[in-house]
Amino acid sequence: MAYRRKKKDRKGFVATVVILLVVIVVSSQTEKLNQTGSNIANTIFAPIEKLSYSISSQVIEQFERTLGSKETREAVSKLEEENKALEIENAKLNTIIAKSEFLEMERRAVDESPNSYMKASVINTDTNSMTKNFTIDKGAVDGVEVNDIILQAVGDSSYYTGLVGKVTEVYQTTSRVETINSQSNDVSFINSASGDYGVLDNFTQKTIQGYMIDVDSTVAPKDVLLTSGLGGVYPMGIYVGTVSNVTMSEDALRKNITVTSPVDFSHLYRVLILKQTDQYNVDEVIENEDYQGEGDE
Repeated sequence: MAYRRKKKDRKGFVATVVILLVVIVVSSQTEKLNQTGSNIANTIFAPIEKLSYSISSQVIEQFERTLGSKETREAVSKLEEENKALEIENAKLNTIIAKSEFLEMERRAVDESPNSYMKASVINTDTNSMTKNFTIDKGAVDGVEVNDIILQAVGDSSYYTGLVGKVTEVYQTTSRVETINSQSNDVSFINSASGDYGVLDNFTQKTIQGYMIDVDSTVAPKDVLLTSGLGGVYPMGIYVGTVSNVTMSEDALRKNITVTSPVDFSHLYRVLILKQTDQYNVDEVIENEDYQGEGDE
């Protein structure tokens, strides 16, 4: 009996050992399989995870930039308001500086010029058409008449004023002005350097062009052009501009010129009215305080 019991116990022990060995082997193989599967999964899904992370990061970054936290949005909004306020303030300062300079030029033209001018403000709101025509706040009640001459104070030359155009329509309190840029408003000029005559007859958005009447006339860049007095509208001697370019036509029968005007027609603010019936004196800046101007003969 004792022998049989001992033999039975030994069998149980062997069975236990075998089971343990099987468990160990299976566990080892399972771990290897898991590791292999993990490596395969990593190989397949790693690029996808990387792309997904990149996209999500950009989305989150854009979201934070667009919305952000409440504190961030408030800070950004405050900075935007401050920046806008600074831009408005800067624009106001620039406008004041520009107007101050212009008003000083206008004061000199009115006080020091031998001619009598009436001040007028441009009230036209269409900046696209301003280069060719515009409206001023003076009319019949102020004594304005058709063909009165419109000038603007200038400060970068030897002349107080530059030619703008003429009055074409008069109403009770306003008037319509046609500038020298209008195709229907040809201007006859004289070259102050040579005494030769020409006509302004071609206008673009940025340039004024014309030609010399005599193809053999003398004209060169920087020559000063003045109204000739021919045509009965503009008296002789109003400053028109300076020559910037001289060319000959292909058939050599016409000498063309390009003119730079002292007037910025796209930014007209205030103008001066010269009555056509008034005696005009050349509006040139003279250092001699006793100078009273030269009348037309």
